[in-house]
Amino acid sequence: MDVEEPREQPRSALERAISNLRDGDLSQTQVARLSDLSRENARTLTRAWESIPEETRIDLVRRFDELSEERVELNFNRALRIALDDSSAVVRQLAVAGLWEDESRDVLDLMRHVLETDASPDVRAQAAAALERFSGRAVDGSLDESAATDLRNDLRRVASDPEAPYSVQRRALESLGPYAADPEIESLILDAYDSGDHGLQCSAIYAMGQSLDSRWLPTILMELESDEPEIRFEAARAAGLLGAADALPVLLEAARDDDAEVRHAAIGAIAQIGGRGAVRALERLAEDAGEADLELIESAIEEANILLDPIPHSS
Repeated sequence: MDVEEPREQPRSALERAISNLRDGDLSQTQVARLSDLSRENARTLTRAWESIPEETRIDLVRRFDELSEERVELNFNRALRIALDDSSAVVRQLAVAGLWEDESRDVLDLMRHVLETDASPDVRAQAAAALERFSGRAVDGSLDESAATDLRNDLRRVASDPEAPYSVQRRALESLGPYAADPEIESLILDAYDSGDHGLQCSAIYAMGQSLDSRWLPTILMELESDEPEIRFEAARAAGLLGAADALPVLLEAARDDDAEVRHAAIGAIAQIGGRGAVRALERLAEDAGEADLELIESAIEEANILLDPIPHSS
């Protein structure tokens, strides 16, 4: 008697998508199958992940970011966490960057782990930068005290470690900006600023802006007139974060800088400060602005108008 061969089980939609991805099909239909993975589907993808060619995995993680922007209902966070363990440093770095909206405690712990253990300086630097958003939450009290302390200590240790890769040290220093009221962190920022190292000075100015503390304003205003374009760029961004109207005259000069990146940073900073003074400064700027800057200035005027000072009621 013939024995009936067992029938092959039909493949799930996810398994079919993985097969198509292996073949290089990165269409929206296939990539969207990796959104909102259940725990079981996440395990399936984990097992199959490295069977997808490396170049395709790189493009796939980039597609996660693109599709998330286009379709807000898609959520690739579980797939991105799988990509954090990829054998490719490029994929891991893209995965860290792709989790930028996820502020959950387990992502905080994952980023801290990557910062401490990843073999790639580029991936560690990306993780250090990703931790900045958690530093802000720690300082405003929306992160529990234990996690806030652990995060501060991890970043401080890396930022002050002369053996740490330079890029990792810089990103860690930048992410410590919200902690700048802490005397030890303030000292780290000042040491970097006074170091004579151009990159560390840029990172120190960035951290000053992230502190949101106006006591750094005199330093930032002085650096808006630096001979170094990158220093002027960081100072312009920092001035916008501090939101001080006192910075408007110097920012208006910076918005006419020969360096396009400095100009654009200064225009954005004026918009961030907002209010009538900012609107007037931007309108003056628009009168003789080049075509390349005019659209940005017009958008900045709209943004600054949103932040107009309240009109006092007449008695």
